Amino acid sequence: MKILNFLLLAAIISCDKKPETFNQKSIEENCFQIVKVGKETPKKQYVEPSKEDILHNFPKHIQYKTLENKGNFEGNLDFFNKETEKEKQFINSPEYQTIFKDFISDLPEFQYLSKQNQFALAKNKYGLWLIEKSGNQKAKPYFLGLTQNAFVNYDFNAPNFTFLSENAVHLSGSIVKVTRLSSFPILPKYEVIKDDVEFSISLAEVKKDSDQDGYNDLFEQFIGLNPTLKDSDDDGVNDFEDANPRYASVSSKFSAMYEAIVDETLPKTHYSFTEVLTDCDYFNQINPKNGKFLFYNTEEQIPIKEDVLDHFFSVKYSKISENKFYPNTYDIDYADQKGSGNISAEFINGKWKISKKTNLYFGV
Repeated sequence: MKILNFLLLAAIISCDKKPETFNQKSIEENCFQIVKVGKETPKKQYVEPSKEDILHNFPKHIQYKTLENKGNFEGNLDFFNKETEKEKQFINSPEYQTIFKDFISDLPEFQYLSKQNQFALAKNKYGLWLIEKSGNQKAKPYFLGLTQNAFVNYDFNAPNFTFLSENAVHLSGSIVKVTRLSSFPILPKYEVIKDDVEFSISLAEVKKDSDQDGYNDLFEQFIGLNPTLKDSDDDGVNDFEDANPRYASVSSKFSAMYEAIVDETLPKTHYSFTEVLTDCDYFNQINPKNGKFLFYNTEEQIPIKEDVLDHFFSVKYSKISENKFYPNTYDIDYADQKGSGNISAEFINGKWKISKKTNLYFGV
């Protein structure tokens, strides 16, 4: 069974230093709704890259060459719907459970695609991973670092399908330009830049973990952690275990409010985060009790395409507004893939009481 899988991923942030925090003077403006007089600074506009830009900025750790008549890119909606259904059927099949039993036992948070000896090709929302399971050792994932402009072919555990040889990962596909047709995360439009391409990534490059913190360098660069420091935010907690690895947590009244807002029972994962886009120090300095979070500010938003923003920053929060009618009560508007609504946070006897009201979208 053969399927083409588009990896909806982009190099969100690539940084080698801790994120800069906002100065105290700007916290009020960054966190609270304030009536301003005069014109606001215009937001920088996204400039769509050309085909030449995409090729020039293609990740340097990925080598590619043109194949001869390997197969042509087919990126229409009907094709994607059919192949997505095939993928679901494979993942839900008894065969899938048998083939990847040991991998699933160690790392249930991934979806597995193919197996070759002690390695498996898998994916999560960030894209493709190489996962190694050697003997009784726990399975170890390595992010491959392909970009949103790489459209990859793979076969579901087909006997003649190999993805690893000569100490490198080899995958065929196409280099494409992607355009999202809606602000909602639906299937995008593709324009071929180079068809019939073989992508090659050195196994040594894939497995490189400079700081030995449990994340390979390619993944840390992708999500904006420091690949040379085990503790990117210098808060005393290893990045791998840190629920908020990009910013050090600080206890405060409004950080506690945001902690209460996001305090939901989430599956225990190490390789999947909830991304939040905010300029508010109170929010990015929380210490989440459940789940793992990555915080980014709007200056880091500028180079990210809108389709990727909707994919990764699927929940959006407004600034805090004081409720005019109820003391010690604050309102925050939010929107996600299911709808939009309002969050009311009331501070009572040193604790926050959170109420959430959702308005569902229809016809989307």
